[in-house]
Amino acid sequence: MCLKEFGAALSGWRIEILATDLSQGVLEKSKAGLFSQFEVQRGLPIQLLVEHFTQVGEMWQVNADLRAMVAHRQFNLLQDFGQLGTFDVIFCRNVLIYFDQETKISIFDRLARASEPDGFMVLGAAESAVGISDAFKPHPDRRGLYRPNTARGPKLGVGASTPQPARVVAMASR
Repeated sequence: MCLKEFGAALSGWRIEILATDLSQGVLEKSKAGLFSQFEVQRGLPIQLLVEHFTQVGEMWQVNADLRAMVAHRQFNLLQDFGQLGTFDVIFCRNVLIYFDQETKISIFDRLARASEPDGFMVLGAAESAVGISDAFKPHPDRRGLYRPNTARGPKLGVGASTPQPARVVAMASR
């Protein structure tokens, strides 16, 4: 919705959005784009609801043009991220709370390798990279927002050759 709102400001950009989850059921729900009244009332301004959703019975469905912008892929955060490529923005919200410290360190290292040097990572309110990994540094003014720690040196296994599209990934795993 935010990208649609920017409209002309993003003309010429090629945006790719990838949603991942371990659960095929969660991916199917995401593809359908159906939300309850309770879910859409949690922070979604009414003007965006009216503009980007259609009421289907008691549910609200994201309009087809927005659903078509998102590719869905089953993925386990314990796997190598190399097959996914690199991303400008990674949303990894409310998933790391399920992992132990060592696993979190490993995931942060892999997320850093999958991040563009000028990219961002967004974590959930109950999550933090601080004190766990130096792969990311927190944004000083935005809680939950992180930048790759380029002071760590070059990323292994990622080559930069031709310009790539702006890529966003939303990762989840339970």
